[in-house]
Amino acid sequence: MIGDSGVGKSSILLRFTDDDFLPVEESAPTIGVDFKVKFVEIEEKKYKLAIWDTAGQERFRTLTSSYYRGAQGIIMGKHQLFA
Repeated sequence: MIGDSGVGKSSILLRFTDDDFLPVEESAPTIGVDFKVKFVEIEEKKYKLAIWDTAGQERFRTLTSSYYRGAQGIIMGKHQLFA
């Protein structure tokens, strides 16, 4: 998962992997990277998803590219502004 700080990457990951939700006031920015595993079954075949939650702060940008090198997919979080 990639995207700017504060877009909800960690919240989406926690909800998807653990079916849990952390209120905003209890959340903290990801430092470096977080990693979770989720097993899913599609058409009677089991898959293991290894999902990396990368930090969105500018100071970690040089590190994040090394985490998604070789990835088979990317989930991108983005702020939506309402005008």
